[in-house]
Amino acid sequence: MKRFVDIVQYLVIAGTAVFLLALFVNEPATPDGTAASPVATDGAAVFAESCASCHGADGAGGFGPALAGGAVVAAVPDPAEQVAVITDGRGGMPSFEGQLSPEEIQAVTDYTRDDL
Repeated sequence: MKRFVDIVQYLVIAGTAVFLLALFVNEPATPDGTAASPVATDGAAVFAESCASCHGADGAGGFGPALAGGAVVAAVPDPAEQVAVITDGRGGMPSFEGQLSPEEIQAVTDYTRDDL
């Protein structure tokens, strides 16, 4: 009887592992069967979580310089340079490479340039 219980436990664990793996491996599909497009990254949410503690919740500055009101565009006219600053860091600003995905870095760059 103990051997039967052991086998059942093993099967339950294996089945659970396969189920969990299937949840994370398969891409969600739209009703027409095509793969769903990835959700756009919210630059405002990335800014609030990763940048606001230094640059202020409204981008007006704090420990880090002001970014709002076009200040970031005036300081860093080239968006690619801003991506590099966020990715690699500069001066007192830390590198966010490895903490933020390239999509998140681009989203926060766009947010600070267009919406702050």
